[in-house]
Amino acid sequence: MPVSLNYLASHSRNLESLLQTYRQINLTIQSVFFVLGTFLLSRILETESKEICLYLEVLLISLTLFSTIVMTKFQKVITARGDDVTWWHRKIVRAEQELPRGEQTFTEFKIYQSRDVLSDSEVARFHDPGVTVTDEEIDKLLHTDLDHIRNVINSYILRGLRLLWIILNLISLGACFYKNVIM
Repeated sequence: MPVSLNYLASHSRNLESLLQTYRQINLTIQSVFFVLGTFLLSRILETESKEICLYLEVLLISLTLFSTIVMTKFQKVITARGDDVTWWHRKIVRAEQELPRGEQTFTEFKIYQSRDVLSDSEVARFHDPGVTVTDEEIDKLLHTDLDHIRNVINSYILRGLRLLWIILNLISLGACFYKNVIM
């Protein structure tokens, strides 16, 4: 008995929802850490005591390291969930190959997303009922747009956060250096 598209879509939706939840949790945690980091920076900038400045600097560096560890661990989970979603999407495309062209809605949407990458002959293979598309063709269809979106969300946002942490730490180290060397 063939697996129903409703079954496949349901599991895909559940994992996509879980993936988005993990991303939201990660960004929320990172936001809280960053607020704490900016608070520590403001205390470092305001304090006149060299000892308190150094103590707060150690706290800020510790918070930065902890934040980076949490971010890295979450990124592994997010990447794994993204791979799980792709697995279900692959099953949906494979199941839709048995349907008439007008009913291949998910495949059509993925073709639309990949319109700048797929050739006309590659698109035609997905619509030809006599052709069994390969796993490599399905992967190309699915990864064309996913790679771009996941790159932005998974890489650039996290790189931006790391850059902000570096800037925060450079400012605080500069303030501690100024207070300990100049004053």
